[in-house]
Amino acid sequence: MRPTLVRWKGFTLPATYKPPRSLVKQLPLKLAFDRWLKSLQPQRLQVIQDKLVKFMLPPTNPENDGIKRGQAQVDIGNGEWINEINFTIENTPGAPTKHVVFVHGYGASLGCFARNFQLINRFRGRKHNYTVHFLDNITFGLSSNPKVDNPNLNRWNINRCVDIKLDDPDQPTDTSKLHNKYYKLIKGYSVNPQDFKEYQEYFTPIVKDLETFYTSALDKWRESVGLEKIDYLVGHSYGGYWSASYGVRYPHRLNNLILLSPVGVERHVHAVTNDTITSGEEMTPSLDPASYKFLTRLPILSAATMDQWYWKAPFLPRVLKLGGPWGYRYYYDMWYKKLAKINKLVAKHGGAEAVYENHNDLVYGTDKEVSMIIDYLFNSVTKGTNSDIYIKNLLTPAIVSKWPLMDKYRDFLESNPKDKFNIHFVYGQYDFMNGEAGEKLKDYIANHANFDKQTSLSRISEGGHNLYIDNPFHTNRLVAEIVADD
Repeated sequence: MRPTLVRWKGFTLPATYKPPRSLVKQLPLKLAFDRWLKSLQPQRLQVIQDKLVKFMLPPTNPENDGIKRGQAQVDIGNGEWINEINFTIENTPGAPTKHVVFVHGYGASLGCFARNFQLINRFRGRKHNYTVHFLDNITFGLSSNPKVDNPNLNRWNINRCVDIKLDDPDQPTDTSKLHNKYYKLIKGYSVNPQDFKEYQEYFTPIVKDLETFYTSALDKWRESVGLEKIDYLVGHSYGGYWSASYGVRYPHRLNNLILLSPVGVERHVHAVTNDTITSGEEMTPSLDPASYKFLTRLPILSAATMDQWYWKAPFLPRVLKLGGPWGYRYYYDMWYKKLAKINKLVAKHGGAEAVYENHNDLVYGTDKEVSMIIDYLFNSVTKGTNSDIYIKNLLTPAIVSKWPLMDKYRDFLESNPKDKFNIHFVYGQYDFMNGEAGEKLKDYIANHANFDKQTSLSRISEGGHNLYIDNPFHTNRLVAEIVADD
């Protein structure tokens, strides 16, 4: 899991410590009702956020002595704001402060990084001072929830992607023959060029408006908190996509970009930048995620999955709360295994004696920790966000972006920009995001004549898409090493 163990000086596992074994796998209806009822309180998300911070980074733990804590709703103009919590460690009075900024993905808010709050302790003893910021991206959590100024983005009836006719005589699909678990190479496909042109004309201004919306909000936050540059921008999934987009839009405001399992890297047939659709003739697809002939997951997606993407997924967050205690219990069941599997990881690698490095680790995987994070996420997600609609306009049902990062970075580097930044890709060992695409983009950037910074790609052992939750030990160490190497 890690080559070295960085144990807090003087830390020994308490004699009273017992591995978590009595987790509530099936939440009793009475308890679900109580938590659902509390979720109706207007300030519940703020209350649970405050509790989560104190629980994950207790001021009473010796490791946390001297950490300054902050929480603010930062004014970004026009009556909008970005919610953040932050932790600061002062190593040398008067020394410069380095800022590490985390941006979460979809279906989450800043509290999803609860197991990464203690990252701040890895910056003790260095020559700089450090502040780690965890943000609620615009529209999420306790940040404001404005709308994009585009009428096509503010309606529940989301236009579907242009139809791709698949020629796939190999039915039913033998899943054991899929490339990288999700990708099937079929005989051919065809697209009506006029339909594709109309699709491009409709969605191109939409994805451009979305880029302006998310990246400008982040930059207004940067300006409001007084940062000339963001030293390290860490984005996960949907937040990773917008963090990467921030880099090409504001390269003069960024020093280092760390992408945790970013969505939207690969090229594909539904990209609005696709210039290969010139006739309706059948074409031969490719498994190369740098090709516009890449069909992504389309050959294995059912019609029901497509319908769910457009007609169920955008409404589910709001419906969950309307479902009362049954909705809460459904959400609890969905997250329980994801959060509790850290106990198997710890046991596999020798138990708490071998893995835990400090007192903050002792809460990982406990019933209280798992329940508190789920309660936080439920209260965050069910508030509803305009991004429930925006993400369905940016992504396709195959979970790829209509405006690939490969194209954004090609255009960025071809413009021979004056300002550039280091770029680090991080994927989970069992990630469903296309790590092959990340590898290709990393290599393209590293080998480009107009790029003279660092690039890397790492994998978090035994991590999936939510790698920072699955293996916070490896994730926190890796981020700290990237910061140390800068």
